[in-house]
Amino acid sequence: MEGAEDKSAEDTASAEPDSSTSTPDLDVLIDKWKRALAEAENARKRAEASHLEGRHHGIATAVEALAPAYDAICGAVEAAQSGPDANNPRITAHLDGLGSIKAAFETGLKALGVRTIAPKDTPFDPVLHEAMQIHETDEQEPGEVLVLHRPGFAIGSRLIRPAHVTVSATPIRPADT
Repeated sequence: MEGAEDKSAEDTASAEPDSSTSTPDLDVLIDKWKRALAEAENARKRAEASHLEGRHHGIATAVEALAPAYDAICGAVEAAQSGPDANNPRITAHLDGLGSIKAAFETGLKALGVRTIAPKDTPFDPVLHEAMQIHETDEQEPGEVLVLHRPGFAIGSRLIRPAHVTVSATPIRPADT
């Protein structure tokens, strides 16, 4: 029996790795494990970003297709409000309906994460605005948006379409000769 105990102790000793050889192997395995975890996390982040970009692309495509309908609704509201029959009860009822449609459209855009770019009395931003006209005036600072002709839309950092605007400019005065 004594020999069996000695042999068992010998087996245990030989089963335990030599500390001089096991530490580098363990360090290599730990390093590989950490790299695999980092790569998995990076892959997850790339997949998430790709999914978000795909979602934004799909929403942008839909907004581009529906924007002319929104523009038509806005134009109809403006025309009815400024027309000679603006106080006519029938026109008022139509305005209420068009206003509800416009509000529902805007609520839907907001729910999808789309921002409406409707700058008035703000500085002109060539990234977000497209100048359709320049109006010379002393009443506004140069480079201010005076009139919004058509709102723009953006989602995330993606510009779907720029806002069409009129921008103020310093009047050109003839040189005194």
